Amino acid sequence: MKRILASILAAAALTLTACGSGENNTEKTAIRDEFLAKANEVVVNDDSVTFTDASGDGSTEITIAKNPGKTINLYASFTTLWYEAGGSVIGCIGGSTAVELYNDYIGRDITADDGVTVVSTSSAGKKWDVETILALQPDLIICSTAMSGYSTIEAPAAAANIPLIAVEYNDFSDYLKWFKVFCNLTGHPELWDSVAMKALDEVVSVLASCPTEDTPTVFSMFSGADSLEANTSNTVVGGMISAMNASNIVDSWGDASGAERLDINLETVYAADPDIIIVQCHAGVDSAKELVASQYGSNPVWQELRAVKEGRVYYLEKTLFHNKPNSRFAEAYTTLAEILYPELAK
Repeated sequence: MKRILASILAAAALTLTACGSGENNTEKTAIRDEFLAKANEVVVNDDSVTFTDASGDGSTEITIAKNPGKTINLYASFTTLWYEAGGSVIGCIGGSTAVELYNDYIGRDITADDGVTVVSTSSAGKKWDVETILALQPDLIICSTAMSGYSTIEAPAAAANIPLIAVEYNDFSDYLKWFKVFCNLTGHPELWDSVAMKALDEVVSVLASCPTEDTPTVFSMFSGADSLEANTSNTVVGGMISAMNASNIVDSWGDASGAERLDINLETVYAADPDIIIVQCHAGVDSAKELVASQYGSNPVWQELRAVKEGRVYYLEKTLFHNKPNSRFAEAYTTLAEILYPELAK
């Protein structure tokens, strides 16, 4: 999807150059249509919502009744999205990481709410107490296909005749799809316009404002728990960089096709000498800075990179660029655009 969007933006930019600034609306329409492609496949009926989820091969349609009485959400990021779309839960994932998400996105620790049961402190399905989940007699269970969550709960939910939604959510187009599903299930379709479409309008405006000439070259890294990798445009952050017309130097590496992340060869980075270095932080900015310093701080090749010498190494905060930012995608796009094009901040 990221490469397709980048291609659409490039084509729109050519049209804009050929026909003048009056074609800006054409460019915006192309961006909007691409982002909305998945959401437009969701069918909202009088009493149900029909869509494809991530179960099986991801192409099977399921239909879920609106206004489920009791919902359990087994992935913290999807729980925050469910609340943003007007829902609430009787069961969810707890633990420090989940509570941090709830506080950041919902504004409180929902695990302390009356009537909410913490069914596990981990999203990893192998650690779930399925009996506790089923004993709550939910009308709907929402889970992720990540780790072993879906495979753990699929058969027990089917045996108990409990509807189950398997969510796969990677980028802004996925956010729009699942927000449309969720806000219609919760009985709050009005939020589609006031929340999701507002975010879409802001994202489109940011992308349409990005220059198409004299754009920077970028080296994008992912800072994990104890390792650094290079982001291709098949990652969310790498795709955002390409969508903003910047050149991700990792995409030119021989083994980049189809890959999300690659091992880093500093000599290859030095040969490209990127204008900007961007670090996506898994744990937090401070942790990422420490990891970069420990691995590259004394490396003369790293120190000779123009972006390093000129202070153009930027660390992307976890909340916007590693977690699912939901309606804050617009803030994430704006933040990244102002790194790539400081003039936009003015």
